[in-house]
Amino acid sequence: MPWLTETLAHHSEPIDPVLWDWISAEINHLLGISSGVMVVLLGALIMVLPMALLVMARRRF
Repeated sequence: MPWLTETLAHHSEPIDPVLWDWISAEINHLLGISSGVMVVLLGALIMVLPMALLVMARRRF
């Protein structure tokens, strides 16, 4: 089974760099925003959602 070890040892990165470049380019093309803006938006979403849930839970009690 040499093909199995060749497939697993394809590269040392956790994700195929060519595939990641393609996915990143497609997302940037579809959304029309840069990677930095996407990081800021996702960071804000990660911060706001738990705070909103906390506020809604405290208002209920």
